[in-house]
Amino acid sequence: MNYPAFFDTIAPINMFDPLAQLLGAVDDGLITYSYLDMVKLAGHSCPTVAGAWIMSDLGLKKLYGNTTPVRGNIKVEMRGSLDEGVNGVIAHCLSFITGAANEGGFKGLGPNYARNNRLFFGRDINGEVQLTRLDDGQNVTMKYDPSTIPFHPQLQPLMQKIGQNAMTSEEKALFAAEWQSRVEKILTHPDRWEKLVTFE
Repeated sequence: MNYPAFFDTIAPINMFDPLAQLLGAVDDGLITYSYLDMVKLAGHSCPTVAGAWIMSDLGLKKLYGNTTPVRGNIKVEMRGSLDEGVNGVIAHCLSFITGAANEGGFKGLGPNYARNNRLFFGRDINGEVQLTRLDDGQNVTMKYDPSTIPFHPQLQPLMQKIGQNAMTSEEKALFAAEWQSRVEKILTHPDRWEKLVTFE
């Protein structure tokens, strides 16, 4: 599988999943997620998927500090509706990392280990996304804005050609390279992440 080399330079997110441990999927319950894993889930790499990764990383660090976040112990709330803009993509990616699912998620074993009813849309929150620890109620609210890292000027006319199915193979290669170049600029400078994500 060939993919941009910068994917492998992004620090992973480590989670403790007690359900995975209980059911023997992972002996110690520790699961490491890479950006490539999120790309596989989404089916693509873009500024939105990159933003979901950054919000997952920063949000969990705010909630758990230096301890390992507990997958399944986090509620995810989105201000917008499921079908609004890229909310569905962001929520899908956040769900992947946190385990939070809507009413269709895993309903637990007895009163424990449930993952359902932990992902919500259309909530009255100040930012775009809010993560809440279910054990102590701590929460963090975030808004992601990658506009300070602009698209390459050539991308706009090429995007118009995509809609017309009129791109040459050379233009497709250029589009892919420049598209991922912006994602790389977003992801490979963690020192800038808190300028892309506002905490409300």
